[in-house]
Amino acid sequence: MQTLLGNQIVIQNTSTTSLEDILCENRGIPLSPEGKKEFFNPTLSLLHDPFLIPDMEKAFDRILIAKERGEIVAISWDYDVDGVSSTAILVRFLNEIGIKTGKKLPHRINDGYGLKEYFFDDFKEKNVSLVITVDCGTRDIEPIRYGKSIWIDVIVTDHHAVPEIIPDEVIGILNPKRHDSQYPFRELAGAGVAWKLIHGILIKLYGQDEYQSHKSILNPHIEKILQEYSDFAALGTVSDCMPLRWENRTITTLWLRQLAHSRSIGLRKFLLEKWKIEKNADIIGFQIGPRINAAGRMDHPDIALSFLLASEKNVDGIIETLEWLNETRREYTKKFVDDALLHVDTKQWVLIYSSDSITHGIIWLVAGKLTEEFWKPSIVLVDEWDHYVASCRSPSWCNIVELLTDCKDCFVRFWWHGQAAGFTLEKECYSEFLTLLNEAYYHRYSDDIPKKTQLIESRLSPSDLNPSILETLEKFAPYGIGNPRPYFILENLTLLNVGFLGKEEKHLTFTFQEMPHIRCIAWWWGEHASQFHKGDILSPIVEIQKNEWNGNISVQCILQDCIIT
Repeated sequence: MQTLLGNQIVIQNTSTTSLEDILCENRGIPLSPEGKKEFFNPTLSLLHDPFLIPDMEKAFDRILIAKERGEIVAISWDYDVDGVSSTAILVRFLNEIGIKTGKKLPHRINDGYGLKEYFFDDFKEKNVSLVITVDCGTRDIEPIRYGKSIWIDVIVTDHHAVPEIIPDEVIGILNPKRHDSQYPFRELAGAGVAWKLIHGILIKLYGQDEYQSHKSILNPHIEKILQEYSDFAALGTVSDCMPLRWENRTITTLWLRQLAHSRSIGLRKFLLEKWKIEKNADIIGFQIGPRINAAGRMDHPDIALSFLLASEKNVDGIIETLEWLNETRREYTKKFVDDALLHVDTKQWVLIYSSDSITHGIIWLVAGKLTEEFWKPSIVLVDEWDHYVASCRSPSWCNIVELLTDCKDCFVRFWWHGQAAGFTLEKECYSEFLTLLNEAYYHRYSDDIPKKTQLIESRLSPSDLNPSILETLEKFAPYGIGNPRPYFILENLTLLNVGFLGKEEKHLTFTFQEMPHIRCIAWWWGEHASQFHKGDILSPIVEIQKNEWNGNISVQCILQDCIIT
């Protein structure tokens, strides 16, 4: 069944049980009272034992030695939101327990991703004897070995793919994805792993009752500190598109409950004064995250870290800088997206766009826009004299990592994360790469591009749209990856009126005979206005939202798509 926007729809649940149970079933949430309680009321008592993560004991022992000896501990990190958030967690925490910290702030263009051998030369000059990586380092074996050769130990905290063999030179690799890990939850963000490291340290420093099964009873002091650090952990978790289930949901929910009390002056001021606090995860994904990323994309991630750890004295200036960088990022992105849409060959199986003036910081954004627009895998290349640096994205139906793995012998460097990847390629290997890429695609996929699929939770009737539905939907927040915002279908409604919303006529409002008092809005549907007429029978696909006006609360529908009968 195809819709106005060309999507295929799939109705996940047609049962007649309660809406709450339908949403639970669609998300794999146990319907038992205990299962629902864990999802709807996540608390710190649900956390898993951090010592189920391999090498947690080793990490604590080495950090304790550093504390006792007065060593300088350097944090080395990735330049995205997850890396910045992870660094903020460890810098603030280690300082508070009496450990002096340094940091290596990688530059996206000059340093690239991950550890480098020359980082350790810099550490040596600064008398650093222990390095803790955050959101990186798992596969950086040779730099770690070099560090060990000049008497610098390394502890890796990360959540990316793990090699089969862990080298003896590393003190520990704290990563829930390790093959020998007994940790029950594998989908922590880098910031989540850093948060679990401080969880482990707190248990050792302040004592902890026995873990019973996967549950824990935290003493009040540990609970207070973990709560205080949930802001940075949630920031990394949501921004890195981790599934908001189990511990990730606990971390994010804890932070949303205490937004106004964040110890980060930067976050608190930004949320309270600029955005007046929205108690949902969108504030991270659409407001805070892009601004922190803009620092690493357009300048240096040190600005973002300074924002998270700012004092009252300098926070306003840092916020102004982040706003300017984010606006610059928007302008640059639009410029190159427009150029890519104009010049990319859309007949190709894999879309490829290159430019010698595009910056490293926005190639991922441009690749994402191409994939979103054409529902195909895309590769955006920075042309750098004798080589290319690429960022790649793919839609859900295509595994870009598998395609690129078949070409890996062409690459100087290759990295991946979920539906995204990147590589460095010598120009002399470009033709060979294209041949291998096309062969890889041909062996796995057909010429027919699957249509986008719109998942619908269930059917609803107009009578279901009452204030009680808002209460049910609120229970499932925060929404995100793994717990998406619910969409519903209202079948065979009679259109009474369609009109424009706003002076520029970019948006539409609909009124239906069966629910004349429900406000229905379709953002950015202005171009489709001529396709609707009074008396049309429509089946709108909607997101249900709360509408507040002059103290009154009502239900409103945001149209995501519709079927015109």
